[in-house]
Amino acid sequence: MEEVRKNPVSLIKATFQQAIDTLATDYNGSSLTDIFIVVDKESGEVAFYDDEENKVSEIVVFDWVNKVDELEDEAIISVLRDVAAQLDDEDRFSSLDLFKPFSVNYSDDNFSVIEELLLINEDSIVKIDNDLMEKFDREFDEFLDKLLKE
Repeated sequence: MEEVRKNPVSLIKATFQQAIDTLATDYNGSSLTDIFIVVDKESGEVAFYDDEENKVSEIVVFDWVNKVDELEDEAIISVLRDVAAQLDDEDRFSSLDLFKPFSVNYSDDNFSVIEELLLINEDSIVKIDNDLMEKFDREFDEFLDKLLKE
């Protein structure tokens, strides 16, 4: 148990699983379309909200307390995307009554989406990956340059 307290990924994953379990049994909305994850870099709190902005689970990651200047959004996104992917690989979202497209979002405290971490659409799952999008963009530019030269 001491290991879980020290590892932010394990802490967040366990808390995310609690959020999923809570939503599976106690969700009061019609159909779930989003889960929002909000991180307070000052307090280290990672909170999970349903699509009606109700907090369903939270944890304080002590490694992230008072890290407003040092903790970059990219680092947070990486951890949250990794956790969402692990839970998806373990088929944890299947217990929820999802309305598709369903997404897991990293958001600010006003619920404005900073980054979409996972998108589940119909029976297929699409994971948003910035590297993949950059590669498509680069390949398209190369194709367009080649086409214009001919």
